[in-house]
Amino acid sequence: MTIGMMQGRLSNKSGQPLQSFPWDSWREEFIRASETGFDSIEWLVDGNNDDDNPIATVEGRTEIKALAAQYNVGIRSLCAHTFMDGALLDEGKTSEAAINYLSRVLDFSADIGIEFVVLPVMEAMSIRTPTARDRLTKVLRTVLDGAGPVLLLESDLPGVDLAAFVEKVGSPQLGVLYDIGNANALGFDIAADIAVLGSMIREVHMKDRLSGNGPSHRLGEGDTPFSQAVQALAKFSWQGPVVLETPIFNDWQSEAVHNLAFTRTCWGGVDNQI
Repeated sequence: MTIGMMQGRLSNKSGQPLQSFPWDSWREEFIRASETGFDSIEWLVDGNNDDDNPIATVEGRTEIKALAAQYNVGIRSLCAHTFMDGALLDEGKTSEAAINYLSRVLDFSADIGIEFVVLPVMEAMSIRTPTARDRLTKVLRTVLDGAGPVLLLESDLPGVDLAAFVEKVGSPQLGVLYDIGNANALGFDIAADIAVLGSMIREVHMKDRLSGNGPSHRLGEGDTPFSQAVQALAKFSWQGPVVLETPIFNDWQSEAVHNLAFTRTCWGGVDNQI
């Protein structure tokens, strides 16, 4: 198991959204990740000048690979937050452009050896309706061509519904990103979700959100039942990447140090829980 940090969470970004690409410090985040003790960074495309994102150019990808090797900080996954606007589920030229860009993101990711591309299917991208599920099925069957990274759905559906959708699409390139904090905030039965999703879960996000759709806290200071999740995953010897998607508040460094230590403690005994 590796422990990573979502890109942008190793920088103080006053006045900027938490989930945003760290334009002024993305190189420094490799150094900070290494010095803090993270194994990896989850790359981010956020919908803000995506064509200028380093991963979108040959030169940028070359530099990313060099920094990853220099600081021994992998890029195992990418979060495609840019698609949260729901354009993939539209019809016509808007959807066509979004599908083409998703294909490009998969190509960029393959070029630097990324294993997983996370596609959030929440808010405007939610697939709670049959129409949205049918539309996304068509999109996925267009972009998943048998090569490249595995696409992971991060969803607002309970486990049984998400598992049914993944099985219906029927692609070995499709899996699940399970966000423990979001599941708690949405009131899901985390142990039941994990039991039904099983090996579909390829990556886990660590976040401590309060029940009742509450906000994020420092890990361990909310009411998310992490031990329940760890025990459920241990039942099938889960060994995927764990990525922290935690708040930075006013000091990225103190938050990162605390949250990494909490995660190591939380997952440290996983082998003994099987």
